[in-house]
Amino acid sequence: MVDSTHLKSEDLFLGEWARSLDERYRFSLPSEWVEGLSDDNAQCVLAKERPGCVSVWNTQQWGSYLADGVDLVSSKIRSGRLAGRLDQVQMLGRLLSTRHRTVPIAGRGRIAIPDSFREFLEVEPGENLMVVGAAVCIELWHPQRWSEHIGQHMPEFRQLFDQLAD
Repeated sequence: MVDSTHLKSEDLFLGEWARSLDERYRFSLPSEWVEGLSDDNAQCVLAKERPGCVSVWNTQQWGSYLADGVDLVSSKIRSGRLAGRLDQVQMLGRLLSTRHRTVPIAGRGRIAIPDSFREFLEVEPGENLMVVGAAVCIELWHPQRWSEHIGQHMPEFRQLFDQLAD
């Protein structure tokens, strides 16, 4: 789980931008997000979320999140608590193997989307994609998928906000 205990409102990724994908499958991050996303090596992590959506993470946050989860699953495997659930363990391994990739953040906050993520995102060169703040990470969305997702979940906003702010 991402440690959000020390996050302040200015630490959250909030906002929504339309960005064009160039012929080399690159887009530019909003300039105010580059520093919070980039590690010391000017890299970030892309993670497949759902068809039409890829998240972008700070490498340290992603590494901590992933390591904590993998350590817990590994412990359960060693202790025998996942005996009889080999199919689920294998599926988790497959998904972990293809879910994320570390990529460089080039000048002007540009990120190139790798081959296996392009098809998943469903956006072609010359088309727009939505760059959306998701508090602890950034999400890249196919515009139609984003419209459908936000249309489905916006009616829940007030209740969700009240629950999390309570």
